[in-house]
This record gives sequence, C-alpha cells and structure tokens, in this order.
Amino acid sequence: MNYKSRIVAVLGKDAEKDVQATGDADLIELRLDLLGPDDPLQTIKAVRKATAKPIIATARLRTEGGMFQGSERERIDLLIKAAYYADYVDVELLADQRDNAIARMMKPVIVSYHDFQGMPDDLQLTGIYEEMKKTKAAIAKIAVTPKSLHDNLRILQFLLDADTPLCMIAMGRMGRHLRVVAPLYGSALTYCFVTQSTAPGQMSLAELCLARKLIL
Repeated sequence: MNYKSRIVAVLGKDAEKDVQATGDADLIELRLDLLGPDDPLQTIKAVRKATAKPIIATARLRTEGGMFQGSERERIDLLIKAAYYADYVDVELLADQRDNAIARMMKPVIVSYHDFQGMPDDLQLTGIYEEMKKTKAAIAKIAVTPKSLHDNLRILQFLLDADTPLCMIAMGRMGRHLRVVAPLYGSALTYCFVTQSTAPGQMSLAELCLARKLIL
C-alpha cells in the first residue's frame, strides 16, 4: 500500500480545551463516551469550530474499553448524529447494530476491533481483517495487546501483507514502540493523547512526534 500514515490525537473529557494543543496531529478523534456530563453533540460542535483538522467521532463500546452509559441503540443514534460534524466515524466490528450503523452513516467509516487481554492467533487475525473488508470501511483498525516481541513481529508482517488501508495498534508496554514503528510498515493511523492517556501504552502527542523525528 502507498499512503501516508497519519497521527491521530485523541480527545476526551477536556476536548474543548485540549483541541488547542493538537497542532502537530493530522486528525482528531473525539471520544464521545469520555465526555462525562457534557453534551456530546455540543462538544463536537465546539471542536468542529475550533479546528480545521479532520475529526473522527466515536463512542467506544464498554466491552472494548468504552465508558458509554446508555443503551446500544442510544450509542448508535449518537454516532449517527455526531457524523454530521465529523469527517469519519469509528464503529466497532463487534457492535450489535454495526451494519445498520454503517448503512446510515453519511461519512467514511473506520471499523475497529480491540483486544485488551492479548492477541488473536494468525487465523483469527485474518478472519477479523477479512470481516472488516466486507463492511467496505475506509480504514480497518485492529488494536491488540502483544505478549512477546514475536507478537510484535506478527503485527508488522500483517501490515506488510495488508491489501487495503489498515491501522494496527499494539497496546500495552510490550508494544508501545510500535506506535512509532508500525506506520513505517504501513499502518494508516497511529493514535496518541494530548493530556490524558485513553489506552494502555499510548504516547502523548509530544512524545510521538519526537520519536518519529528521531527515527525518520
């Protein structure tokens, strides 16, 4: 694949303030499930006004690390409404209403899968990726938790073999350096935080940019 990997700065609770510190990021992901009592639609409107950067809207499933308190129907309805202000919408592969949500989105979709406990074997990983491709998503995003350096090599090889835009993230301490290295092997996106981490092993925007400068 021949496309430029992009840095995604993830915003949560303090999104309206933190958006001012995303200058070196290429995109912004707004975690609607982390906004607490704030009105998520009002927040995404404010973020949209504050930046010209493309916005990814997501409200992460609780089973995949999210904090959304409502029903699944309410979560999907929120994403559909938020899509009006976003450039991409992230929908989980395992979401109960995935196909319905994708069909109703008016923006490109990122289909995601998260495993905070470990890493699927090669056959399972291929099955996940092939199922993602069936959704016609703009980008497939697979975040796993490697337990060994060998697992990291599997991630990099999987990226090299990908035939559609794929983002792979190695969560946790063992794979932390892949947030810098994976884009060199074709990962379409790499995620970071501005003031507060939203995933295990995530680097800050400043750390990620510095590390990229040192190796590129």
